[in-house]
Amino acid sequence: MFTVRVAATLTDEGRAPALAQLRLESVEVPQRFPGCERFDVFVDPDDAGRVFVYEEWTDRSAFDGYRTSDYFEHGGTILMPAMAGAPDSAYYESGRVGP
Repeated sequence: MFTVRVAATLTDEGRAPALAQLRLESVEVPQRFPGCERFDVFVDPDDAGRVFVYEEWTDRSAFDGYRTSDYFEHGGTILMPAMAGAPDSAYYESGRVGP
């Protein structure tokens, strides 16, 4: 399993389009990309400009298929300008513990 987490701060003007794009991706990415088992978006309840994305993939190659896709590139044209600085991202080789 391969896990991705991204924390970002959005600008005031970029917040609405970025959140709309992330909500769309949370539905479409698992449908369009084999190996995506989870794609969740969280908004900080105390700061609507802080978002956290959590993804689970069957393996790194499944994630790379998404990351190198036209779909990902298009999303970046909306998300990157909406960010107030670089996102805090991390990738993990992971395994499930429990059910």
